[in-house]
Amino acid sequence: MSTHLVKHQKMTKRQIKEDPLVTAAFKATDLWERHGSRILVAGGAVALLGLLAFFMGQARAKAEEKASGDLFRASLAVNQGAYDTAVPMLREIVDNQPGTDAAREAMLYLGDSYLAQKKPTDAVTWYRKFVDKAGADRARLHLGHYALGTALEDAGQFGPAADAYAEAARRSTTDNERGRAMLAQARSLLRAGQTAKATDLYRAISNLPSAEQQILDAANVHLGEISATQPTP
Repeated sequence: MSTHLVKHQKMTKRQIKEDPLVTAAFKATDLWERHGSRILVAGGAVALLGLLAFFMGQARAKAEEKASGDLFRASLAVNQGAYDTAVPMLREIVDNQPGTDAAREAMLYLGDSYLAQKKPTDAVTWYRKFVDKAGADRARLHLGHYALGTALEDAGQFGPAADAYAEAARRSTTDNERGRAMLAQARSLLRAGQTAKATDLYRAISNLPSAEQQILDAANVHLGEISATQPTP
């Protein structure tokens, strides 16, 4: 077996200048001599920003954890019907822990609490706040608009209630969700005296391809009721 030996030769000045690694080293040295202090400052700033992001992340995680615990206790009070206890707890979460997921969910619970206490106007306020904080979350938007429609309907604002239910239907992900929201919308339209629009909506519901039979039957029953009240030409 033969072995190839590499002879170590002394590099000329020209070869040194043309060697890419040596050239890069020269350039780096020159850059450091001219801008070293700025690089140190910039590196320090990056490190500081990294530390700030780390500590802010930790603080946010702790805030979320505390808010979630507070929300859990408040939700137990809501589920037990202890609204006089739940409402101050929920408002404290909203006021003292803004920006957390728990604060957003607390707005929904506040709407539920006021609605259960026959205070639909207050419920409308909190449901609207929940919708405003829902961002692009389609499920939360569907839930928030449906709840808003319920509160508006209880407040006797049938036109705005129909609009809220329409928004809930638009953000539905299944025909069952869509059908229920459309049934509520049609009911509000009827109560607002807009029979023609309600009739068109019931017909649209009856044609939903994947809605459960109960929803389709409800739409057809309402269509029959409307037809029975129409004068014979």
